Amino acid sequence: MDKILAVARREFLATVRTKAFILSVVFMPALIVGGLLGGDLLQRQSAHEKRPIRRIAVLDHTGTVFPELAEQIETHNTERPNQTFALEQVPPGDDAADPLATRVRQGDLYAYVILSPDAVTGEGGCTLARKDNPLRLGRGLEEMITDAVTAARLRSANLDPEQIERLRGKDVPIQQLDGQTGRPISSDGMARAMTPFAFMFLLFMGTFGISQGLLTTLIEEKSSRVVEVLLSAVSPTQLLAGKILGMVTVGVLLVSVWGGVGFASAQKYNVAELVTGYRVLVALLYFVPGFLLLASLLAAIGSACNELKEAQSMVFPLSLITLVPMIFWYYIAEHPDSAFSLVLSYVPPVTPMVMILRICAAPQTPWWQLATTLALLWVSVLAAMWLAGKVFRVGVLMYGKPPSLTELLRWVRYS
Repeated sequence: MDKILAVARREFLATVRTKAFILSVVFMPALIVGGLLGGDLLQRQSAHEKRPIRRIAVLDHTGTVFPELAEQIETHNTERPNQTFALEQVPPGDDAADPLATRVRQGDLYAYVILSPDAVTGEGGCTLARKDNPLRLGRGLEEMITDAVTAARLRSANLDPEQIERLRGKDVPIQQLDGQTGRPISSDGMARAMTPFAFMFLLFMGTFGISQGLLTTLIEEKSSRVVEVLLSAVSPTQLLAGKILGMVTVGVLLVSVWGGVGFASAQKYNVAELVTGYRVLVALLYFVPGFLLLASLLAAIGSACNELKEAQSMVFPLSLITLVPMIFWYYIAEHPDSAFSLVLSYVPPVTPMVMILRICAAPQTPWWQLATTLALLWVSVLAAMWLAGKVFRVGVLMYGKPPSLTELLRWVRYS
């Protein structure tokens, strides 16, 4: 045990002293904080940034929407005097679209809007063409056009749009409470929606991101023959166990730093209740076996390869599997109890990330699912470490052509 701890201590110190680790400890938190603070700052600056007047031509075949749209534009210009629009009413004509498109290409117009004759009746719509594609600006124009058409529809039905708008403008104050604790929760929908992704991304970086360092270290030590010196003092099993244990401590340290910065950011934006003790505990429960599993598999690959290029081709299938939760994270968070989410929870390489997504989205996830997925994950860890030990004993001193899958199975059977 003393030799395993000695190897783990050496691996931990060798890793935390590297420039890459120091940058990851400093750069990632700085990136998180910079993204939060910088995003707010840039958003405030953009709201006050002086822009040229954007001219919009409106071809209104209904004859009733243009005045309503002019009111919408006037309200916008009053609220944002540095980023104004100017409307130009175009006389109706069958071939007016082509000249308007030409004017947009030449820069005379920012955009043009064509309202069909039956837009007010609800059977038709409109056309909006712009010279660029900023998302927020486009949504703003779409909302103003929609409000203008809605107001025209109300007037055609002898209803007062101003009175309806006053009634709709009185928001109903809703206090949101946690269904289990009864405590108030954040009303920031975006923060609540992104919380599962934040926990999942933290686990992804802490498991797959850090465990890849073990793969790189093994290949470097093997190619430089340092591993032969180490094996003269410790057994292959002790060396492998020490390296994995050392990298686990590195992962815990890194995740703790990143998680601490994330929690501090949550407190700053008054959403600290989203980072509950239950979620943190579950993340830790899944992080350790998840890291051990990936580290064991990558250690086996690293011991069997002589170059990083060879290892990358063998790691590629595993990388694809770990990316599945990243691709489907929104669906899993929105449907934590679906059959797809449940089945994916029992695929060991991605179990930690899928389960933390489900638990952040639905804290009432049945306890038996937590117990069974953790049990399966630990069984997978024991199997992976047993296989990795077999491959490591043979492959760490093998040089030359990388082994095929058949040869790896032969090593497991006879070692």
